[in-house]
Amino acid sequence: MDVTEKLPLNLLSRYALDAFNSKNRLQYPLNGQLVSNLEAVVFYLQEALTQSPSSFEHHFTLANMHTFSGDMHSALKSYQHVLLTAQNHQDQVTALTYLSVWLHHQNEHQNEHQRVTSYLSQLEALDSHHALQVKTLLATLEVILSYPMDCSSRCAASKKAIDKTTPSNHAIIALGYLLNDNGSIAAPLLKRLTLTLSLANKYPKALIIVTGGLAKAGQTESSAMKAWLVEQGMNKDRIIEENKATNTIDNARLSLALLNKYNIQTATLVSASIHVHRSHILFDVLQWQSRLQDNTATQTIYFNHIAVDDELSTSEFPEGKVKRDCYIDALRSFGLPAFNCPPFVQI
Repeated sequence: MDVTEKLPLNLLSRYALDAFNSKNRLQYPLNGQLVSNLEAVVFYLQEALTQSPSSFEHHFTLANMHTFSGDMHSALKSYQHVLLTAQNHQDQVTALTYLSVWLHHQNEHQNEHQRVTSYLSQLEALDSHHALQVKTLLATLEVILSYPMDCSSRCAASKKAIDKTTPSNHAIIALGYLLNDNGSIAAPLLKRLTLTLSLANKYPKALIIVTGGLAKAGQTESSAMKAWLVEQGMNKDRIIEENKATNTIDNARLSLALLNKYNIQTATLVSASIHVHRSHILFDVLQWQSRLQDNTATQTIYFNHIAVDDELSTSEFPEGKVKRDCYIDALRSFGLPAFNCPPFVQI
């Protein structure tokens, strides 16, 4: 897209969202050049802010885009700008939330730890209930990020991990992956299904949930996954399809409803090595967020995770981009959209 003249604010926001959603990650056309789609998003948001410098929604979204690209210095600078200039109570609360979480991500030195404590204290003064939720979010991140990947190649360790928490009302959740154009199962998904089948054979009382609603050639991920498992000899009555989700947040939200429906107490998440911690965080955060909204909910589901042996992650614990993505998804599941320039809002 070429921008050679001043465009309306809403159109700039629309262009930014289009770039954000583009599958063309590295060759995105902008002003006669090819850039990354995130660079294009940043360009359009900066253009929007020249027209409306006090649009804090655009400031937040710009900062979020910096976190996606790993430019934490620029992200923190944008969040701090809102905190220092906003008069609106909610904008201040949101800025303090982002600053607390992302400084926690950067928490490698005592200075960052002190700044997290300072921002949480300011947040508590503005909204004590929200501050408690942010502290819970940070505690959730700390716990789950301390869990090893528990890759399937270490079968004995994987079995031991599940055995600790496997009653009869246990579920194994296989997270979907986009099918090939002809509706066949892609290699990464086959790895997840193979591991799921192995676990299901070891734990014959466990319910199996296959989740994914994106369709190719008229078939959803979940329907293809169920069909494959049945072809391998699994009883179809053990397999529950979640066939509506189009992203991991929906995978978690819709699967949680199924887990509650079937009175599941513990669940094992099966996914890629770079994805299991993110998924675990989403399931946990969405669960306690739901419990806050529904005071009648009494049951807590306990999750663990096992990654396929795909060699995508070189570390047993999240680091680098994988860790950063965990924080991004934690914030999204916490209710803070990645893209938030009304009327264009996207989790």
